[in-house]
Amino acid sequence: MENRQVVLANMHTFSVVAKHLSFTKAAVELCLSQGAVSYRIKMLEQQLGFPVFIRLTRKLELTNEGQRLLQTLNPSFDRIFSELEDIRFNQLSGDLTIGTSPGFAMDWLLPRLARFQSLYPQLNVTIISKEYRYDFEQESIDLAIYYSRGIYPGFYAERLFEEQFLPVMSPQYAEQFNLLKGDLDSLAKVNFIQIIDSQIWARWLSEMGKNINPEQQCYRLSQRGQDLLAAKHHLGVAMGRLHAVAPQLQRAELIAPYPAIAGEGGYDLVCPQGMELQARFQAFAKWLRHEIISSRDGVSKLPNAH
Repeated sequence: MENRQVVLANMHTFSVVAKHLSFTKAAVELCLSQGAVSYRIKMLEQQLGFPVFIRLTRKLELTNEGQRLLQTLNPSFDRIFSELEDIRFNQLSGDLTIGTSPGFAMDWLLPRLARFQSLYPQLNVTIISKEYRYDFEQESIDLAIYYSRGIYPGFYAERLFEEQFLPVMSPQYAEQFNLLKGDLDSLAKVNFIQIIDSQIWARWLSEMGKNINPEQQCYRLSQRGQDLLAAKHHLGVAMGRLHAVAPQLQRAELIAPYPAIAGEGGYDLVCPQGMELQARFQAFAKWLRHEIISSRDGVSKLPNAH
């Protein structure tokens, strides 16, 4: 057979044309002229010794031989490009600085980060945590993960997932105060664990239609995560973010007998324009999306996770 590199290039062109069944659309994807694409297909048919397309008026159809060739090529090209991507990303080195909130870092990101490290062991990761937005010009961070309403003019932003809020407590506390059946009136006698300046308890009670004052009997804490720790130690009922508290619900360290409500925002991946094109951002974003898809199945199986 003729030069293998030429044949391989022509076969890739064939796979793109077969996907669109159009020389014109394939030319756009390959950044070639329509004539160049047509020429490559003619060359391939000469090299193979059989036609791969039936050329009809204004459309193409695969021949039987072309269909068989496509079924062989597609998995092969998928493996080739996947392997090249892994090789390119696994050679990443240097630094990646991530800004996020203390709660998200502790509850969601850090428990999963070992899997990212195993994929990119030469990439050094720095995590900077604070509750408020980062100033990319003043702070040396590459990307940030925020819980917000998703408005970032002048920045690249990608919504990762929405959030839900639901009351959580230890099984012992639930049994002590007769909360296991999810009777809303039983909440009138519990201790409400709150984050200072958060209004989520008042909003949840309002949506449930209950006239209960969460300030009447409560513990107030200054940092997210402390509220869940207090709940685990039987100090009362905390308001959990579903994606953060899901592992503890799955392990039955906490339980959630009451309904969830939708959050007013979601988690966004944000960076300065142009950073999203860099390999270290793409590697982290790809891993992040995979983790979110994997964790979504577990969250969907939890009670009240709608």
